Amino acid sequence: MATAGTIIFKARYLLPIVGPCIENGALLVHNGRIVEVGAACDLAGSKEVEEIVDFGEAILLPPMANAHTHLELTHVPYWDAFAGEREYPGFTDWLLRLIGVLRGVPLEEFSLSLSDGIRRLIRCGTGAVGDILSRISARNSYDNCPLRGRLFLEALGIDAARNRQTLKILQKLLLDKAPGSMAYGLTPHSLYTVAPEFLRQLSEVALRLNLTQSMHVAESPEETLLVRDGSGPFAERLYPDVGWGSRIPPASGLTPVGWLARHNLLRSGDLLVHGVQVTSQDVDIIAGRGLCVVLCPRSNQRLGVGTAPVAAYRAAGVMLALGTDSMASCGNLSLWDEVAFARQCFADDLDPATLLGMATYHGARALGLEGEMGALAPGYGAHFQVLQPSHLPSAEKLEDYLCTFGRTDDVKALYLDGKPCNP
Repeated sequence: MATAGTIIFKARYLLPIVGPCIENGALLVHNGRIVEVGAACDLAGSKEVEEIVDFGEAILLPPMANAHTHLELTHVPYWDAFAGEREYPGFTDWLLRLIGVLRGVPLEEFSLSLSDGIRRLIRCGTGAVGDILSRISARNSYDNCPLRGRLFLEALGIDAARNRQTLKILQKLLLDKAPGSMAYGLTPHSLYTVAPEFLRQLSEVALRLNLTQSMHVAESPEETLLVRDGSGPFAERLYPDVGWGSRIPPASGLTPVGWLARHNLLRSGDLLVHGVQVTSQDVDIIAGRGLCVVLCPRSNQRLGVGTAPVAAYRAAGVMLALGTDSMASCGNLSLWDEVAFARQCFADDLDPATLLGMATYHGARALGLEGEMGALAPGYGAHFQVLQPSHLPSAEKLEDYLCTFGRTDDVKALYLDGKPCNP
């Protein structure tokens, strides 16, 4: 197939996300960019067309944008059979177990795990990713990768001397070009794993280099207890186990979101991941600061940390995106399965059209790809996925169909820049 020039891609259904479904729709693509979107019969007469690719009885729509995952942890189920259990005794137990397992994994294994994660994303129609990376030597797995998005380099630590060394390494690395087609971002892991002064320093680096930050915030009741009261399972078990027993933070009387706001560490465009344990005041702060909340409902359910207040977020106008989190807490990396689970979990608050927008358009926006990916519209890159179900629904039921389990198996192809991607 031609990789440049003018091509028409057509299918029974074309779902632009930013407009209604087009039956017997088509994309007119020139040199990897979308020129026109419409009915196939209207575009077929273009004299410049060099090739027509007809997917037949299929659905063509933008790629998935997985706004939060940890691809370096893709092989956790292989490293530890415990990761495959459906339920965990509690969030602290899960976290301690994961820390113990990762301590025994050779560094080179993380590159293999990340590369496998990339392949899995491509197979399930994902074209953009917000990937959290703590083993920065594994970043070279993205060198020849077609995925777009942000590679969020992760920092955590309580010891001031080690934090200064980490900061020096990160500042030097972040001045270089990110691997492949990715852009860099920065991730202070969480309030319970990053010292306050280190958080401030990381925020200053992100501001100076104009980097988007992504941070795990308000994920669990344990986090709230530590930040607000200086107590709970993290103080009693996590901190002593990792050697931080003498550094338990004092009670602040604030929620995690409130603490970040008090210290001016919330910046418009940044990503707050999970956002489960929030108050109404927290929601107002998040909305007022122009933050995006990335929901990971399957991970939250599996770890028993609660359910995000989606209705409150939507009422406040907070932008929402979706992520799978890692395979340490989720069964797979398919955002299609995340959409289907979210449809069940938030049935009264998220309709199919909204969910599909979160998984594509809003996820791409959150990752800095607005105008490039997330919609099928003139000017955007020719990025799309092709689903070929055994039986197509009617046009009226298409969005409902796309928000049910089983769609991962329908994904037959992912195209980026008008070219097919092979996992």
